[in-house]
Formats: sequence, C-alpha cells, structure tokens
Amino acid sequence: MALNGYILTALCALWGGIIAQDVQLISFRECPVDLFFVLDTSESVALRAKPPEFYINQIKTFTKLFIDQLINLPQPCDRNVTWNSGALHYSDDIELVMGLVDLNTRRLDLKAAIDKIKYIGKGTYTDCAIKEGISELLRTGSHYHENKYIVVVTDGHPVTGYKEPCGGIQEAANEARQHAIKVFAVAISPDQEDTRLSVIATDANYRQNFTAADNSRSTQMSTISTIIDLIVSVVTQTHPNNDVCVVFLWIYGNISSGFDCCFQGDPGKDGEPGRPGNYGSSGPKVGLRAFFNPNRGILIYSNIFRNIIFSHFQQGEPGRAGAPGYRGDEGATGPEGAKGPRGIKGGPGDRGLMGERGEDGPPGNGTEGCHGFQVEDLSGGKGTPGPKGDDGEPGDPGSDVSPFRCICVYHYVSLSFLSFLFFKCKCGPLDIAFIVDSSESIGASNFAIAKDFIVTVMDRLKLRQFGANESRIGVVQYSGANAQEVVQLGDPNIKTLTDLKQAVKDLRWLAEATYTGEALQYSLNNMINKLLTERSVVIVLTDGRSDTKRDTVPLNVLCGKGLKVGGVGVTDYAERKPNPEQLEEVVCKDDPREGFSFVLNNFGLLLDDSFLQNLTERICEDKKCPTYTCPISFNDNTDVLIMMDSSASVGSKNFEVTKEFAQMLAKRFLSAERGGFQVRVGIGQYSNNANLEAEFSSNTTQVGAQITEAKFQNAGTQVTNALNFAIERFRGGRTRKKKLLVFSDGRSQGVNNIQIEKSMEQVSNAGIELYVLAVGNQVNEVHLRTLVSRGRPYDNIYANRHLFKVPDYRSLVTGVFYQTVSRKISLESRG
Repeated sequence: MALNGYILTALCALWGGIIAQDVQLISFRECPVDLFFVLDTSESVALRAKPPEFYINQIKTFTKLFIDQLINLPQPCDRNVTWNSGALHYSDDIELVMGLVDLNTRRLDLKAAIDKIKYIGKGTYTDCAIKEGISELLRTGSHYHENKYIVVVTDGHPVTGYKEPCGGIQEAANEARQHAIKVFAVAISPDQEDTRLSVIATDANYRQNFTAADNSRSTQMSTISTIIDLIVSVVTQTHPNNDVCVVFLWIYGNISSGFDCCFQGDPGKDGEPGRPGNYGSSGPKVGLRAFFNPNRGILIYSNIFRNIIFSHFQQGEPGRAGAPGYRGDEGATGPEGAKGPRGIKGGPGDRGLMGERGEDGPPGNGTEGCHGFQVEDLSGGKGTPGPKGDDGEPGDPGSDVSPFRCICVYHYVSLSFLSFLFFKCKCGPLDIAFIVDSSESIGASNFAIAKDFIVTVMDRLKLRQFGANESRIGVVQYSGANAQEVVQLGDPNIKTLTDLKQAVKDLRWLAEATYTGEALQYSLNNMINKLLTERSVVIVLTDGRSDTKRDTVPLNVLCGKGLKVGGVGVTDYAERKPNPEQLEEVVCKDDPREGFSFVLNNFGLLLDDSFLQNLTERICEDKKCPTYTCPISFNDNTDVLIMMDSSASVGSKNFEVTKEFAQMLAKRFLSAERGGFQVRVGIGQYSNNANLEAEFSSNTTQVGAQITEAKFQNAGTQVTNALNFAIERFRGGRTRKKKLLVFSDGRSQGVNNIQIEKSMEQVSNAGIELYVLAVGNQVNEVHLRTLVSRGRPYDNIYANRHLFKVPDYRSLVTGVFYQTVSRKISLESRG
C-alpha cells in the first residue's frame, strides 16, 4: 500500500507539472539548428564568366535551393530537427542579407532577400566575412552552441600576396572552432583553390567535393543532401533521446485498490448505480497527451516511472538462439556514389601575350637622403645631375673617403638609386638543398602541395639574383630503401632556375616506406657536398616518423658539417603528428650554426604567407646588412605625436607591425642631435575613439614599453576624432614645435570632405604640422589630399613633403623607410 501511495502521489505531481509547463511542450520537442550562409560576390567570382551576373545568379539559385531542403525532420522519440537560417554576401565590404530567422515562418522572406543580392565585385575579404558570420550565429539563434553551422561559398581567392585585413582565413577558421561552430567550404565551380578551401573547412568532412555552381542540378542536390545529412547525424548524436523518449503507461484498475493484482481474479457483482454528482468547475483547455479512457487508463510522458513500476517484475532467462536463416536475395543496385577526390593540380599553361604598357603612376616619396659612399681606390666619374634642390646640384665627387662613411645633404634621392648603393640587406649568395619526404604516409595531394612549397620558397628567396656562379640549389625526394631522386641546378637538362622549377613539378610521388636517415646520407653524398658557399642551408620536409628499425643510418648524419639544417614537420593525411624527438635530431641543435624546426597541423599551411615569411627569415638569418644610418637633428624644442590606426580594417597582425614601426620612429627621434633643445615623443591610437598610449616623454625605454602594451581596438575609423584628440593633447606648449603623424588611408565612417576640411583648419590654427602615412592601395585620395592641405587650397609641393605611402604594412619595417619618414618630420617646415 505504501508503494501505491507513492505512485499515486508521483502521478499527481507529474500531472500538475505537465499542466503548468504545457506551453513549453512544443519547444521541448524541437531540436533547432542554426545555419548561416556566407556568399562570395567579389570580382574574382563575377569575372569568371560573361555576363558578370552569371555565377552570382548560380550562387543565389544554389542558396535558395538549399533553403528549400531545410524542412523539419522528425527524429525518434518525438523530436523534430528545425532550422533557423540567414545569409550575408561580401567582397571587400560585407552586406547582411538577413539575420537568422525561423524557416517555418520566414522562409519566403529569406529567399526574397537572397534574390535581391547585387554583386559587389571588388576585393575578397573572406576572413572578415567568416568572422561576421560567427558574430551573427552567436548573437541570435538557438542556445545550442554545438548546433551552429556556416556554409561558405567562395572560389578560394586570393591565393598568396593579398592583404587580408581581419587576420586571415586561418585565424577566422580557428575562431569558429573555439566557438564550436562548424564551417562547410563550398567551391563555386569544380576548378577552385582546394588548399584555401580546406583551410576554411572545419575538417575534411566539411570540405569533400562540395560545388555550388556546377552545370548539373544533381551535383548541387548531392552537395546539399550531403551537408544536411552530416548536420543531422551530428545533431542527433549531440542530443541523445534517452532524456526525451516517451513511455506509455496504462494503469488499469483502481489505483487505490493496490498493485498486488498481478493475476486476474473473477469479476465481482455489479454495484448499485450511484446518484449523479454535482457539476464541476470548468477546467483549463490544455493540449496534454494524457487522458482517461473507460478503463480509467492514463497516458503519461515519463522515463522515470518505467524504473519504478517495471522493476517489480522479474526478467526471465533468455531462450536458446535460433538456427541461422537462409541467405537473403541480393538487393537492388544502390545509387551512384559521390564524386571522387579532385585530381592533382595540372602544370602551368603557356604564358600569355604581354599586355599594353599601363599609365605612369604617381611620383614616389622622395626624401632628403644621404650622399653615397665610395670604396677605396674606386672613385667614380661625375654623376648624372639630379632635380634642382634647395641647395643646388651636387658637384663632382671629392677625394676618397673611408668605406661606409655618410655625408648628409639636402637632395631628393630615389629609393631605386639608394638600392644601387647597396642600401638593402642581402641574403645571398646562398646554397640551399631541399630534402622532401615522398613516402606513402604523405599522400599524393600533400606531396603536390610540398612541391608547390619548394617552388614558392625559391621565388621568395629570389635566387635568380645571386647568379649561376654564386649560388646552387637542389632537391632530393625520398621514400624507402634506395628510393631517392635528385634534381639540381647544373644537371645536363637543368640550366636555369626555370628548368629546375619544372623538374620539381615533374617529380612523381614514390609512395613507399620512410627512410629519412638513408635519404640524408644520400643527399650529403650526391648534392650537399657539391654546394659552393659556407652559408649552406638544408631544409628537410617530412611527416617526422622515420622507420628507424629498418633504416640503420642515424638521423643526425648532417650534424657537424657546418650546415644550417631546418626541419619542417607536418601532420600527415591520417592526422598523425610528427615525432618531435626525430625532428630535433635531424636539425642539429648543438651545432655552432644552430638548426631550427617548424611543426604544422596540415600541408595547406606550407603555403601560408606568415609561415613562409618566418621560414625565409630563418633561412636568411646570416644576411649581410649595411650599418649605414643618416642622423637627424632638431633645431627647436619639439613635441612629436604619433597616432596609430587601430580600426578593424587594419587587422590585429598589421597593428602589431604598426607598433613596431612606431617604436623605430620613437627611438630615432629621441636619439637625434638636439643641440641643447628638448625633444619629446607621445604615442596614441584611434578607432571610433582615440587613446593616448604613451605620454610625451624623452625616455626611449619608457615610450617603447608603453607602445608594446597597446591593445588593438578593432572598431570603426574616425580620423576627425583623432585630429581633435591631438589638438587637445598639444594644448599648452606655445613655445614648442608641434608635429603630428597620423596613420590613415583616408577612409572614415560617416565623415565627409567638408568635415575633414574644418578639422584641418583647426589643426593648422593650433600650430600643428600634420603628416599622414597611408598603407595599401585601398585609399580615399580626395580625403588624403584634404588631410595634407592645411585647410588651404591644395599645394602639391607641401603635400609631397607631408604625405607618405607604402604598398603594405611589411614595407614599414623594411629597409630605410623609417629613416625617410623621421627625416622629413625632423626638418624645418618650408611651406
């Protein structure tokens, strides 16, 4: 009886709870998925066919077809997979088509918004678009973080050498992984850049052979079905049905009579009919799936009472297994399988016809440079007269001077002329040998990427500049025992660097075991011993797991030979990590010319720009750089304020380069010849708002430390706020010269040219001399001209002295550009 009372109490409590939560029953049965589309409508997509709208319309059709397939999917135990979806399209700008909406109610609205997409047709900022998609998913949608997906439809451009302002697609993909957001990479057509698409995708399952603009509708449907099936399989695994399954309990008889009636007795006599009862009050109208039937049965949602009731019944012993049945008939032929993997990239096509000569560009940034230096006993003849300067034309060379002595004069000297005077650091002459793993564990597609990597490094090092007699280069591929192949400059069929690149591309994947030690010994005997210079570098590219049981040659065979050995270990196609101990043994860490190593998570990262930059810097660590500097001086008490651009369009990596450049300027200003005058430097940054990172100070260490601690703001761009902020910071020091350097590309949200002119008048009235530094080619020329106008009619001479331009951020810290900027700022204004 106590058990019966407990069950009755629990049933009543469950009844009340279900009535109280009736409004939540529908949402309880739903399993929502948030799916966001990121669509590439850049120039590289639009110009793939005529008219430009062809592929854009294909993308729109694919997306609408995809949305039509996102229907509620019933799952076991009364669960339904439902869909929220939204979209954006992008080029170098991002346009939100529609945020996440419930497709059960807003499907037609979303499709109509997609129909209105007009291609932008400019640059390709895929990293920014993915981050915006992440933001939309996190800001709205369901609370199931593991149920959020992005479908990126892009052609994979650009490949290399292109400014990615939001940190690059690798950083964007990593940010998605941190938020448990899965990213599908869908090519626009089958011939896209698969390496870039693989970096975008969460893993190989989210890339496959997905295509959006194939001529075959069946291919589009195959892509859509595969993606939906993958999402549903993950969702149903993520939300197991044990907590939501329904147990139907029919409780027969009178609950108060007890549950000891395990065996049915004889029915009793019919009782006397009772008198009619009073009418009860009207009850609430609820959609509860619990009801009474003539047998007083109750239908109850529960997974708990099963354990309470059925635990009283003992389970019998299992019966004997039956005999195996006859073999069934063969089933019908299954559907055609998915499209196979993409083949190896083909060789380059024939070189196209040379285009017509373009228009002359604007004049470069000249500067009052330094006179050239002579080497003893090698005095030159009279130089070509330069443009007329403030102090006259240069005369004949004087008497011989000691090497590397610098005499500063006030004449503009082109950067190309400075490079003629050996102004740049020189990496070569350099001998380099590549030893590349061609074993079975690498995989054919990864080996193709490895060959592209070798050719790319050759291009980056500009080996053709060293000359055939100054530098040698060769490549060895290896696999198992006695399985090595060498191609090198100087072979009978390899006369030029172009021939060598083609020979590398023609190498065939060996696909055997991994005998790294034997390959290193073979390379030493057949290639490395023929290197000419003492500055030889060996790069070993491998998955880092040599078969040391069968390969008896030690991995440190290159150590003690005066070589610098670099190891690049890459995770193989089966996602097995490189062996760090073997990699350390290969690179000879204890040698006087200490080796180095890199470990990468996939072969696609071999072509990543940041990795290539780091690798070439390590290869050229011993480069020869002139110790040439040209001193600057101030002839009055001067305050210099540097305002760094910290907006989202710059990107966090580029902001770090800006900080490095600001430190170089601050150090140069504070080490200048002052002649008894005081020079102070302050550092600020601006985005939507402006901040002062380093107060005006003459302490180089203090200013440098404060620059290092500056944090990237990652917001909008308000250059007028930066100018107003600078006016306030300079307020007061009437006896001091005021010089302001502002990083700006001329683009500013919500600001027109009239507002900039007004700000410039205020800057000029405050006695501030403004200099502007623009990076890249995405600039607003009208606003830049206004910024260097002093609020007056445009003066070309004054503008050339106060406007600096560089093609990219790395150029800020390369060569002598910082000397150009600091020297112009230090000079007395002549305008």
